[in-house]
Amino acid sequence: MRMIAYTMVLSFGDPSQCTIAEPEQSQAAPTPTERTARLELVQAVFEWIEATNSRDFKAQRAYYPETMEAFYLWRNVPLSAVLAEKRRVFDDASTIDIKADAPQIIIDPGRESGRTYFRKTYAIEGPRRKRTGVVLQELRWEKQHDGWKIVSERDLRVIRPARR
Repeated sequence: MRMIAYTMVLSFGDPSQCTIAEPEQSQAAPTPTERTARLELVQAVFEWIEATNSRDFKAQRAYYPETMEAFYLWRNVPLSAVLAEKRRVFDDASTIDIKADAPQIIIDPGRESGRTYFRKTYAIEGPRRKRTGVVLQELRWEKQHDGWKIVSERDLRVIRPARR
């Protein structure tokens, strides 16, 4: 299987300004389908973060399938459990501030799937809890009839542990 990683260069909040760095000489150029998938995933990542920051659970729901392969430490997780966990964490928060560096995107050639990797900085603050930290986040995506869906969401590495 041929996998090509590209660096995305963009301004947070303006995915229309993104450019894709050309691959190393030894790598083949992306097909038009791969290039389109990359741009769609950049847009999806930013919309997903925006929906999270604004607590728009209806918009967040659109990015998840009925069952996820992985949601952090859980496996084979129903959408209802994912949304319940998000509501539990975010309902009590007075501040939700999630930021992401430009993602690295890997498209699985010949398949309608891919992965995004990015450094996520977060602050979730409320009357009973304050959590801030920095992690390397991985989102695994599959293209379905109604758009790209996150089939796995997890932190690959803690860069700066959560402070409570």
